[in-house]
Amino acid sequence: MEYAGRGDAARTMALLWDGLPAPRRGPRQRLDLPRIVDAAIAEADSAGPAALSMRTLAQRLGIGTASLYTYVPGKAELLELMVDRVAGGQPLPSADAGRRAGLRDLARSDLAAFRAHPWLLQVATSRTVFGPNVVTRYEAAMALLDGHGLAAIDVAGCVAAVEAYTRGAASAVVEAEQAPARTGSSDDEWWERRAPLLGERMAGRFPRLAALGEAGAFAVSDTALPYTLQRALDRFAFGLDLVLDSIDARVAAARDQPMRSGSVRGPRT
Repeated sequence: MEYAGRGDAARTMALLWDGLPAPRRGPRQRLDLPRIVDAAIAEADSAGPAALSMRTLAQRLGIGTASLYTYVPGKAELLELMVDRVAGGQPLPSADAGRRAGLRDLARSDLAAFRAHPWLLQVATSRTVFGPNVVTRYEAAMALLDGHGLAAIDVAGCVAAVEAYTRGAASAVVEAEQAPARTGSSDDEWWERRAPLLGERMAGRFPRLAALGEAGAFAVSDTALPYTLQRALDRFAFGLDLVLDSIDARVAAARDQPMRSGSVRGPRT
């Protein structure tokens, strides 16, 4: 697990919010910060964050490692720049279609980011990356629940619940997506080897499981994708509905209660 927040706070925040400082003297810098960060993201996409180093990144950029350090202090700071850069490429959730639709869009775009950049799942989230794109995205997410009568702490909690659910469910989706390449066998090949062996051992021993299976408990919505991946996507959608149902119930309960201290009340939508 990679942890954000290990680098120099002042230099990290300056790079996140202000970019590279203009050189006081000498020739113009060969690289700009977006190009460096994009190269780091590409490196992490192909090899994972653990394999990313200042040396490998310098090689990808075609410069010396010492030169790279004149742009970015180290990998710790680079990691935060990468997370914020990805956040900047995600669409912001909008409340135009309603709270529930906005929260669903938030979760779906986060899932898409995790699928495009699986290394994000290896970056700990206990310490937030306070970059402009991350903060802007969080502001938009919080705005989805503004004006619905929830206490301020509940607004933050609902957003956190959606984000935490999405991250957990995304792990299953990414694992299913990567399984064929990582194991060297497709879902069909994996199942064909195990189904007869499993059938022999389960026959008659698990009647409830068998009945549920026959009733469609393990069916998938579409067979165009590999079964394991489609099942993970279906369960993501189902679980997200459960989370959103819970938030809807929380909002309804808040509207039925007198104004509480710290609540954020506004017009109903």
